[in-house]
Amino acid sequence: MSAKIIEKDERTTFIENQSYRYGYIVLNFGILINIMYRSFRLNEAPWDLFGLIFLGGLVTTVHQYRYKIFTKKWIKDIILLIVISAIAAAVITFLVHKP
Repeated sequence: MSAKIIEKDERTTFIENQSYRYGYIVLNFGILINIMYRSFRLNEAPWDLFGLIFLGGLVTTVHQYRYKIFTKKWIKDIILLIVISAIAAAVITFLVHKP
């Protein structure tokens, strides 16, 4: 009888997913640094890069929603985050663009 070699289990899947998470974080922060450089040094509008960050987040969110892994607390936290972000953006816009 030959022993069956298990190449992938829950631990390897967890570590693989964790590595994807780290790569995603590094990529997003790299793009944000690029956005800051283009905005402050080159006076460009980096909406294309913001779109990439938004699209990347949207893809992961839709995938997680499709497999129904969201909890009610998670949904409440996201709604609260959106509301606070909108208020902060409005305040910053008002302070920067005073007449």
